[in-house]
Amino acid sequence: NEMMTGRLDQLPEFVNCILIDRMNNDKQSHLPHVHEKELELFYVHAGTGQYMVDNRLYPIREGDIVICNAGVLHGEEPSLVRQIHSYSVAMTGVQMEGLPPNCLIDYKTNPVVSCGQLAVHVGQLMQLLYLLSADTAHLGNVCGSLAYSMLLLTQALLNSRARNEAIDEMEQPSVLAHRVRQYLDEHHSEQITLRAVAERLHISEYYLAHVFKQEFGIPPMQYVMKRRIGEAQELLMNTELPVAEVADRLGYSSVCHFNAMFKKNVGMPPGKFRQSFRKEEDPDQI
Repeated sequence: NEMMTGRLDQLPEFVNCILIDRMNNDKQSHLPHVHEKELELFYVHAGTGQYMVDNRLYPIREGDIVICNAGVLHGEEPSLVRQIHSYSVAMTGVQMEGLPPNCLIDYKTNPVVSCGQLAVHVGQLMQLLYLLSADTAHLGNVCGSLAYSMLLLTQALLNSRARNEAIDEMEQPSVLAHRVRQYLDEHHSEQITLRAVAERLHISEYYLAHVFKQEFGIPPMQYVMKRRIGEAQELLMNTELPVAEVADRLGYSSVCHFNAMFKKNVGMPPGKFRQSFRKEEDPDQI
């Protein structure tokens, strides 16, 4: 359920409002980027296209608002020709109850919300905000109020979508797969098993393995193993840690198992890998 019941602790601060169309296309950055301390609301005034949020592409069309939380990679797909006319309003100081600073939604919520029959009026609001933002010295408070209105409206649209959609208790497979990957990324150096992960995330082992492989093309525990081996290579190349300690740090129950898995994936044991890397760095070393 994506009902946004949290309230704002304080009024946000308006940062800017940008128009991006064919004429201004080269002047404004619309390629994937991150705002560390700003929430961005991207409004599609006309046209259709695709927009990337957190490494996932979403189809967008006239009347859509794309919510771009602070710290989340977002932007238009670089390989696609721009076909949309859009406005982008950025603000900071947004603090929703239960969410990190400058975030309006959690990672499970679809960041694209349709304005529906309100699209024409929202477009007029964004156009007005853009025009007034040319003189923030005198109209800064007005811009801030309009930006705040856009934030509240977006929140209301999210709530409306949650109420009107049929409640589906089963999490969308793609979203679930990314949640599993996030958990594996955070715990890959621990002695985890598929059963333990499934129990922690309250899903069956079979379904977890199925949706993960369907989304990423690799079984979850094989993903963990590749993450561990990749990190092991970094530690062997860039630290003086003994092989046994590297194995322990990455969650291997024994050095023998670590050696076997490393050799299977890299083609040589970890000690020899470190030695070969050192020789490449210093050709005179024997």
